[in-house]
Amino acid sequence: MAILTIPVAYLIGAIPFGYLTALWARGVDIRTVGSGNIGATNVGRVLGFRFFVYVFLLDLAKGFLPTYLFPMAVARFTGHAVPQLGVFVALATIMGHNFPIYLKFKGGKGVATSLGALLALNWVASLAAFVGFVLALVVTRFVSFSSMLGGLVFLAVYFGRVDDPWNQEHLAMSVVTIGLFSLLVVRHRKNIVRIKQGTEPKVSFRKKHPSGRVAWVLIPILALVGAGAIYGLAAQANRRSELRLQPYDLTEVERVGTGHQRTERLAYADHGKLLAVTCPRYNRVVLYHVTKAEQLEVARDLELEGKPVAVWTTRDRLYVLVRPSGDERHVKPGWWRAFDLQGEPVGQPVPAGMYPDDLIVTADGRHALVLTSGRGEGDPKRPAPALEVFDLGATPPQVVGRLEFDQPGDDPARIKLSASGNYAAVTLLGSNQIAAVDLANRERPALISRSNLEQSEAPHLTESKDDSILTATTPDRDAVVIPWPKTVATRGGCIACILPQGAGLTLIDAATRRLLGEFPLRAGSLNLGVARPMGLAFSPERGLLAVATRSGSIHLIAVRDRPENIGKHEHVAASEHLGRRR
Repeated sequence: MAILTIPVAYLIGAIPFGYLTALWARGVDIRTVGSGNIGATNVGRVLGFRFFVYVFLLDLAKGFLPTYLFPMAVARFTGHAVPQLGVFVALATIMGHNFPIYLKFKGGKGVATSLGALLALNWVASLAAFVGFVLALVVTRFVSFSSMLGGLVFLAVYFGRVDDPWNQEHLAMSVVTIGLFSLLVVRHRKNIVRIKQGTEPKVSFRKKHPSGRVAWVLIPILALVGAGAIYGLAAQANRRSELRLQPYDLTEVERVGTGHQRTERLAYADHGKLLAVTCPRYNRVVLYHVTKAEQLEVARDLELEGKPVAVWTTRDRLYVLVRPSGDERHVKPGWWRAFDLQGEPVGQPVPAGMYPDDLIVTADGRHALVLTSGRGEGDPKRPAPALEVFDLGATPPQVVGRLEFDQPGDDPARIKLSASGNYAAVTLLGSNQIAAVDLANRERPALISRSNLEQSEAPHLTESKDDSILTATTPDRDAVVIPWPKTVATRGGCIACILPQGAGLTLIDAATRRLLGEFPLRAGSLNLGVARPMGLAFSPERGLLAVATRSGSIHLIAVRDRPENIGKHEHVAASEHLGRRR
């Protein structure tokens, strides 16, 4: 179905609205008058400005609608989103306009159709290109030159907003963007020659044109505006995200691209000197050295035989939970495997049941807890959803305890372990509940209670005299606790979490549940984009918060202690004050 959309998009893009409009309105073959082009500019010169608007909007629509609607339709009817389909549909519509089969492959230059297609793919860069086009047209009155300048603006804004334009997620868009700009210049090569010769026609905005002296005024003004824009972009590119809290300062110190589309789960190891990151789209786990200068250096790029869905670390081990790739996930069980901190496999893969979702290793390193969805993912022939306890001391590791979830809709997603390791909180999707589990006897895990999980609820920290646990987390709402400094308080802390409505990280006081602030996550080499967070990890030894993003980049945020700005027992009052200000 995805392949079928491409020739259909070409046929839609090939509809010659300029030719048809001139023929129906005045009986004129637009190919025989003016510049002979079938685009909106030539139609406007021959028939008038209102016909320019008609044709421009129609050409823009035939680029926008297929690019926007076809990938959505494929995903809805097949249940599978096809990566980069929109890019190829956009290319097909533009090729259709430039080389229409209905007119023996002699078409327009593709400005309006390209703008419409790119508007569906990247509206920010498209809007910037349109503004650049209008400003250039007002100053120069050359439509051809303004079109090329608009294309150049799109190119600059697109590459400025993307962290890694050559990774697998953005490669097709990056190549097509450069190709379309090159095609735009080639299609305007005759216009370039006429501009050089002084014979290119200009757009007339009024009967009396300003004298040439106006240009001598406009040129320095444009130069100043351009210099200011360049300075502003340079300052924006060097800007680091920051957030001041009591008693912490949060500052972004590093941002790197993994080179793989989408990163999800993270885990620190070796006292914060190593960071493990899952890249599930391409079945990889990337290991980074965290240097003394708080920079990330690739230590190992592990290629797995399936999709990593969870990662956990202990003193000397890295545990990765894996689902089979593609359709095999429906017929084969998942597994987990241990690695040393250099990324070398330790032992053999351990079967983990159908549709595994999450894995945690107890603090003593003796047991691994694995969640499996089983029939919770829709196949009634599969085992019940369950929490399984593995004895890591056995060779090979064996299941020694099991707790099934048997209510309708139960689909385990995430597990959180309490500080003592005696309790766990399991998020159950479908039934929208949190299950509290007693793990005092690892061989007989017992269900204590269930409570409803509100979709709008932020994660929260539950504390008692001897224990604490972070609950209410789902796959799209990860959270970690940043403890308060001992100079301020011995308990409580700040919850850094991902909320669906948030544009970055949300910071909440664990005790009062008040909002402390939001930490922005910027994307692109010019910091003009916004990165969507997917996973979090915090190293208390290094004071570093790591954030995985949908675009495949990793953000490293330093959490600095500022005990001099707050009294030992004043953090709750300060948090409430900041919450009211927020």
